Amino acid sequence: MNAQVKKLLILTGLLLVTLVVGYFIIAPVQVLERIIHPQARNKFQTIVDKIPTQAGKALFLRQSNNLTRAVDPELVDLDSQIISCNPDVTGLFSSNPTIGGSCLAGSTTLQTTKGMYLGGQCCGALTDTKEYHQHLEALQKYKNIPDIVLDPYKTPITLAKKWIDYDNQTTLSDKDQQIYKQALTVSHEGPCCCKCWHYYVNEGIAKKLIKDYGYSAQQVADFWDVSDICGV
Repeated sequence: MNAQVKKLLILTGLLLVTLVVGYFIIAPVQVLERIIHPQARNKFQTIVDKIPTQAGKALFLRQSNNLTRAVDPELVDLDSQIISCNPDVTGLFSSNPTIGGSCLAGSTTLQTTKGMYLGGQCCGALTDTKEYHQHLEALQKYKNIPDIVLDPYKTPITLAKKWIDYDNQTTLSDKDQQIYKQALTVSHEGPCCCKCWHYYVNEGIAKKLIKDYGYSAQQVADFWDVSDICGV
């Protein structure tokens, strides 16, 4: 084989390598993930199967880009809570616990609520836990208030029921109601982004903070803003 032929073969080989590398550099992320992680789909499907609610399953599918990438175990844990926009949590206390679904999926009948919490992400999937942890840290300033919810993404069912009942049973004075109304205007989303169970929990907590602790509108808004569970 003469030198010219060898040179041609080398150049051809380099060209092929360049084309292959170039394809993988510019290929869409979804294509790469399918190529890199085909064997992971079964593992991801197993995780989905263990998530107890349809809404939680839908959240995982979004976070995993339809089972093509790994999801932070902490997010999987949050997906595995009771995801619902329902304003009434009474059905969770029955022998066959039920609750309405979220914006992402329909209602769910649970085998049990033991060890489970009312969760967030009822309007959208949480994809980054950074702000979540910042809010958890900020909520620690309220820990001396009895029965305050310090992790709204994992709200105990009994506490949710307590604050919803308190909200229903408590009427503010005209002066306190003005503080509440002002808090609505200065907060980012008010008690919550939709009128779900968490909205009425936070409304009840706000009434307590104003009525018994003398909170200002800004202080109430500050609490609401770090008690966000919307996920997006």
